[in-house]
Amino acid sequence: MRIVILLLAIAALEQPVDAYLDPGTGSMVLQAVLGGLAAGAIIVRAYWLRLKARLTGSRSELPPGSRA
Repeated sequence: MRIVILLLAIAALEQPVDAYLDPGTGSMVLQAVLGGLAAGAIIVRAYWLRLKARLTGSRSELPPGSRA
């Protein structure tokens, strides 16, 4: 609840600013988002393989040649 009040207070005190975002900013944000998604996918895959190895009783946590 405190966060909602804080966000409402910030929104109420908002003032207009003169700012410019060049065209490269959008591609930089897109690159950061895609990089974050790729990193998240790798983390999910690593934990999935570990969980799968535990459930199946396999000795090796990762298949040969994998790096996680």
